[in-house]
Amino acid sequence: MKPKILVVVCVSSLILAVLAARAFAHGAVFDGQRKGLILGGGLGGSYLSWKYGDIDWTGTANFKVGYAPSNSFEVYWATIVSYTAFDSDDYASGANCVALTKYLKPEGRGLFFCGGVGLAYNKNLDDAAPSYQSYSGFGGFAGLGYDFAKHFYIQADILYSGADWTPRWAFRVTLNVMAF
Repeated sequence: MKPKILVVVCVSSLILAVLAARAFAHGAVFDGQRKGLILGGGLGGSYLSWKYGDIDWTGTANFKVGYAPSNSFEVYWATIVSYTAFDSDDYASGANCVALTKYLKPEGRGLFFCGGVGLAYNKNLDDAAPSYQSYSGFGGFAGLGYDFAKHFYIQADILYSGADWTPRWAFRVTLNVMAF
């Protein structure tokens, strides 16, 4: 996929998520309480620090699905990806993690901490790229965020990737929506 197509897909997904969060909040699956099933995602920017040099801000997206055993604690699967152009090729770099979030206030606006560990990856998105241009390894993230409305929050985190020939660190800031 080319970057222009990725932007259209990401913006469309965010609009759909915003509309879905509002609709799901009134249904039986998502009752407006954090406790129970959670589904969310977001878009933003990230600054990647590569082994061979830095790259400016790039686009980033994330998705999460999981369960909250209480209104102040979540356990979920998180997929984090940054889209990058490097040496005239397009790359998706990120991680698939098992993650936790701890909210300081069980309801309403407030600060939270999050983190996770899992598999990091760097994949060449160009159709003609040989299969050896896909790398994986250990990855993880840690961050904090702020709920500024019932289903919306901003999050800042640092993503580490141990995959070979991939960004080692990424500082990310995302605007997110979550149905619960």
